[in-house]
Amino acid sequence: MISMLELVEDSRMRQAFCGVLEKCSRAVNGYFMNWEKCSFPRMGESRFCNQILPLYCHVTSNWLTCEELELKQAIIKALGPMMGILLHKKEPQNPIFKEISWLLEQYKEEIDVFHVTKSLSQLLEVSVEYKIPLPKGKFQAICSALHNQICSPAKQLSIENHQELFHCVLLLARSSPDDLLAFLHEQLEIEHEAVRVASLDFLRAIVGADLPETRVKKLLIVKAVKSSLSDQNATVRKAALHFIRTLLSSGSVENCAAWDLVAYVFSEFSVSTSKLDVEEESTIQTLCIDILQCLDTSVNGMTQVLWPRLLEYVVPAQYTGTLKPLCRCLRELAEKKQREGEAAACLDYSGRVQLPTPQGLLARLLVVASSPYEREGHGCAALQLLKALHQTVHAAVGEMWVVKIPSLLQYIEGNTENSLDHARWEHMLLQFLRTSLETIDDSAWSSQISLELSWQMAGYASPSKEKSFLYKALGTSLAACQDLVHVKSQIHTLLTTADYMEAPERQGVVSILAVCAASHLDLTLKALQEFGAAMSQVKISGFVSRLKDYHHGTRGKTRRTLMLTYSNVAVHAPKEQLLSRVEADITRNIIHHYRTSCQVLGIALTNKDMHLKLTLIQNVTEISCAILETRDSQEYEFSYKLELLGYMLDFIKKEPLDSLASPVRYKAILAIRHLSKLKPSLTLKENRELLHQCFKSLFPLPPLEKMMKEEGETAKDALPIQSLYVESLEALGKLMKTLLEEEPTAHWFQEMFQLLETWLHSEKEWERERALQATIQLLTAYQETVHSTTQGTFDQFGSLIGLIAPYSCDSLATSRQCVVDCISCLLCIQGQSINLGSAEEELRCLREALRAPDPEALFQASSKMARVVSEYFPSEQATDFIAATLGGLLSASPTCATAAGLWMKIILKECGDAMLDKVPDILAILYRHMPTIQEGSLRQFLVEAVSILAHHHQEAVISSLLSKRLPMDSDTAEQWRSLGGDPLLATQVLRALIEEIKTPTRTEGSITSETEIDRHLAAAEPLLATCAIFEVVSALQSSKAVRELLPELFPLLLQQVSQTLGQKLPLPTRSSPREIRKGLQLPEGNPCRLSIKAFESVLFKGGNERLVRALRKQRTWILLENPKTHHEGVCLLVSLLLRSGLITPEIIQSLLPWVNSPTENHRVTSTAFLAQLMSDPMLREKKFLKPVLRILEERSHDRNSIVRQMAVRGLGNLVYGAPEKVKKHKKFLMVILIRALSDPFSSEVIGESMKAVAKVLKELKEKDIGSSFRDLTQQIRTYFDNEDDALRLLSFVLFGILARLTKRKWKGYFAEQVRQSWVTLLLHLQDPNPRVSVECRATFHLCVPFLGLKRLQTAVNEHLDGTAELKPEELQVDICRHLAKENAELLENLYKSTITYFCSSWEEMRAVAAKLAGIILEHTDRQRMKWLDLEHLLMSLQVLKKDPSPSVQLVATEVISDICPGRVLGD
Repeated sequence: MISMLELVEDSRMRQAFCGVLEKCSRAVNGYFMNWEKCSFPRMGESRFCNQILPLYCHVTSNWLTCEELELKQAIIKALGPMMGILLHKKEPQNPIFKEISWLLEQYKEEIDVFHVTKSLSQLLEVSVEYKIPLPKGKFQAICSALHNQICSPAKQLSIENHQELFHCVLLLARSSPDDLLAFLHEQLEIEHEAVRVASLDFLRAIVGADLPETRVKKLLIVKAVKSSLSDQNATVRKAALHFIRTLLSSGSVENCAAWDLVAYVFSEFSVSTSKLDVEEESTIQTLCIDILQCLDTSVNGMTQVLWPRLLEYVVPAQYTGTLKPLCRCLRELAEKKQREGEAAACLDYSGRVQLPTPQGLLARLLVVASSPYEREGHGCAALQLLKALHQTVHAAVGEMWVVKIPSLLQYIEGNTENSLDHARWEHMLLQFLRTSLETIDDSAWSSQISLELSWQMAGYASPSKEKSFLYKALGTSLAACQDLVHVKSQIHTLLTTADYMEAPERQGVVSILAVCAASHLDLTLKALQEFGAAMSQVKISGFVSRLKDYHHGTRGKTRRTLMLTYSNVAVHAPKEQLLSRVEADITRNIIHHYRTSCQVLGIALTNKDMHLKLTLIQNVTEISCAILETRDSQEYEFSYKLELLGYMLDFIKKEPLDSLASPVRYKAILAIRHLSKLKPSLTLKENRELLHQCFKSLFPLPPLEKMMKEEGETAKDALPIQSLYVESLEALGKLMKTLLEEEPTAHWFQEMFQLLETWLHSEKEWERERALQATIQLLTAYQETVHSTTQGTFDQFGSLIGLIAPYSCDSLATSRQCVVDCISCLLCIQGQSINLGSAEEELRCLREALRAPDPEALFQASSKMARVVSEYFPSEQATDFIAATLGGLLSASPTCATAAGLWMKIILKECGDAMLDKVPDILAILYRHMPTIQEGSLRQFLVEAVSILAHHHQEAVISSLLSKRLPMDSDTAEQWRSLGGDPLLATQVLRALIEEIKTPTRTEGSITSETEIDRHLAAAEPLLATCAIFEVVSALQSSKAVRELLPELFPLLLQQVSQTLGQKLPLPTRSSPREIRKGLQLPEGNPCRLSIKAFESVLFKGGNERLVRALRKQRTWILLENPKTHHEGVCLLVSLLLRSGLITPEIIQSLLPWVNSPTENHRVTSTAFLAQLMSDPMLREKKFLKPVLRILEERSHDRNSIVRQMAVRGLGNLVYGAPEKVKKHKKFLMVILIRALSDPFSSEVIGESMKAVAKVLKELKEKDIGSSFRDLTQQIRTYFDNEDDALRLLSFVLFGILARLTKRKWKGYFAEQVRQSWVTLLLHLQDPNPRVSVECRATFHLCVPFLGLKRLQTAVNEHLDGTAELKPEELQVDICRHLAKENAELLENLYKSTITYFCSSWEEMRAVAAKLAGIILEHTDRQRMKWLDLEHLLMSLQVLKKDPSPSVQLVATEVISDICPGRVLGD
């Protein structure tokens, strides 16, 4: 390699050479490290050094100044291994140390600095391994370079470089620890974040490496770190905490001042707790907890560091978050000290360490244990520490705590945060405290713990669970204290210093005094009395100040606190002492404070303070419960009962009925319930009024969902409202049960149920729901109290079932399920002496089924329930049941009404056999309710009940129905429908009704003339029979009966439709009181419509559903019932019937006589029928064609225009029914149809004639028309300008047909007709009616060739061929140009015909004519237009300028300006 140096000249070769040199040097270093494994004789270091030195010298002398980065990188990579070899020999060490500076300078270059660090690492490894000291200057330089690399924000360090840098630092620590620590200490003195963080990280790495050289230097390291602990920079603080964690986790903390660092951890935790809104502070707090959790008390020297100073951090509240790891460490240390001996475990309170008192420790740890699952379960850790510190707390509690604390721990571990009964847990802790104090049995010690509890309260937030527990613990400690002077002093201090404006402190006063009263009742009552008296003596000057104090001052809140304290004292007082003090010392003072709170300047004001109300309610509840718990409560007469009851009722009455924002309502009801149990008892009237007021206060409230939505903006806000609602209903149920227990009689039960019945009939679903819930509660209470004791007959079963059962289909699922519970209870009462068997289980299943929202599913479940009940139904209560059920039909929701009907049907069906003697009464009840129940589905239940009764007792039911006379009222009609539901009955009824229509009282044969009454009033008997047919047929379950009777029913009902067309309902034949009230007007009010409905129902029930749908879709029935469109309806009906194959020869034969009827309606109907029939081949096939043609010829002369129109249509329809017969009857047809074209009375006849002619002409040729051609053409032209759009359209269509037909014979004549008409056709291309315009375009196109002008025809074809939109003005321009060149005569004809339209009745035609006149003048030579009278034209245009239509005025003005440009507008 040395010999090749001269050849290495360019950069690439040098780079390659350095690479070889690096690998070679690495191999040599590897040999040095592992030469003992080599099988060859060892080669000395000097030999290798002598070989490498020339190369090293050449590279460092000649190549270090290169600028190429890649070459420089290769040199750096080679230098490290070469330096490592050369350091083995002393001579080259100084040159090598010199090049360290160059190597460190490379950190500033834009190269991968990892290789620089790696080379330094290789150099330092050899230096440490062979104990070769570095020059002090170079050592400092390396330290600075490495430190700067970590601090520098300019370059992002790679992971491998970062690791190599820290490896170098550890090598430096091994090489010269004192120098390195001194350097880092100096760096820590610099107030710079990055510098300090880097220094702390280096120190952490040194401590973590646990180097032999630095183990004895920990004190210096800690001293260096402590210099930076005052830095408030978050990053520096985190770096310091990371160092502390590493130090405390090392193998030993002896003699290194570690406690200061532990104290720093707690200090940082406290600081970060107050700044948790900053993300970095949260990280610091987590790091502090992590350090404490990692504390290992078994580490050498840890016990001396932590014990007992760690106890300092147990009591202060700011360290609550550290308690779990803190308690764990202290427990381990205490147990360790106990193992060392009793003396070691004792605490020295005379030392410099400010240790907490035993009472302070006990109080603090019990408070922590009161919230056992917070902070990851620090409650268990606190109790375990308490057990370990038993000797420290008090020597007397050791044995007791060994037993009690494990049981407390077991209770916590056996529950979760959600399952823990917090009240019970608090009671267990307080009992533990009470037992501990009793075991200690030291008044001074107990007094001291009460003081400690008072002092610790300041450390907790208000409100908080911890502070609440502290109050109770303080009360417990005072109760256990036998030093009455201390107790009295504490109570007085508490009462006088409490901040009554703060709710937690007010509750604290109540808790402390109430618990204290359990042992010191008289002392507590006396203290309360004295404090209340002293407060009353304090005067507030000024009315405004007193008013403010009344609303917002401390006085009111103080009085409320005293009131609550009194009642809580009653609850906690010894029972044997209560009755003697409850009125004079407790209740009287409560009422005094309440009244005083409602006064300003001695004037009593209405109490609107919800909190004051709730306070009095709580007082009443607690006092009542306390009295009831005493042994002599049943003999004790509470003299304040009525007064307190009056307050409670007054509160309930004044609660708003549109919201449930406060608990006053339900708590007052509960208070009334407890008061009701006390003597003296209330009267029945007083109890009724009391219950009535409670119902009025609860049931009218808005639905729960609405209240939650309006009063709770969020789901969290709505939860209290839901809770208040549930509690209110539960309170009502408890009150009803209590009242029934106090008066357990059936009469009082009936009275209570009557109060509920009003709310059950409410139209508001939420009120019904609440009433049903109350019903369950009442029935349950009745079963448990009244019925269980009397065992009498339950006479209300039928009426209650009828009342409650319909709500099994209520709109609310909760109401439906309440019904099941009610019925289950009723069955239990009714079947008390009967084995209900599987009924109860079946009802439970049905209760779940009633959850379904589907109405049909609900009806099925309700019906099943009815069948269950029917097995236990007493038939003697049938009328009561029916009457109650029909009440449900009237007052409940639609689904409830349906359920009522279902229950009625099922009970009648299942139990009807035993009701024979009740049939008249049941029918009377049903008929009596029918006028008030008009809703269709509900009325159906009534009539179905009649049918069901008929199945059981047919003779009795039918005889009752047949006793009614016609005309039937609507209720009777419904009863006809019920009979139609039975196919056997229906067939018999239909036959009877057919006969009734066939033999009316006024037969058609006897009619000679139509009087005014005959024309306008329908015959009563046939109409009623027709209506009955509709009712019966509509109710049929099978089409068999209708199919059998269809040949008779079809003509019969069509005749009724025709007969009643345009008529009114008949006059009543009799006027019974009920008929006068109900009236005889049938529901539809149109006799023809009623007949049509019967006709439609017959067709539908006959199995022709598709036909009926088609009839409805095409509005056939609407056409039929209108006298103006009846004929069209008949035609449409016949058309559809023909397609369905329902027209038979028998039906045709039965209709033929109608054509000669004196009744016009019959003639119209029959002629329209035959007219449409002509379009079907049946007439020819069945040999009816000739007679029908004769009939139509006769009817074409009928005095009724519609009959004539139908006759003409029928003749035209011959084209469809028998096209081969058209030519045979052509002359006959053309004569009649052309005559009809000039019908003087009816444009409809004319139009129908045009349509018929159009049909016929399509089947004929020119020669077949004969002489009728001339008359037909002239007649058609007369309608070109007719004002009837339809006639104009048809005339243009017919003229076009004639144009197509005309070949030779009539060509000349038709050409002349075209010359006379072509201008009209041209103008009507812009007809106001778009359809007319389209037909005119087609006709004009066909007629232009008859003008004989081929060029003009070509030009016109260009405009009219195809489907492009026509541009009339361009067409007119082209026509004028061609006529001006080819035919002046036609141009003159065009002009003269055009100006005649100036007087047209259509403004559009006037405008078109004016425009065309202008076009004619514009595109022709006026000199050649000798026939042009310009002055006359201008005068005509001047008239048009005054036309009513603005569009005509505008066109006239434009044409005048074009003709005479110089004239002024208006000349």
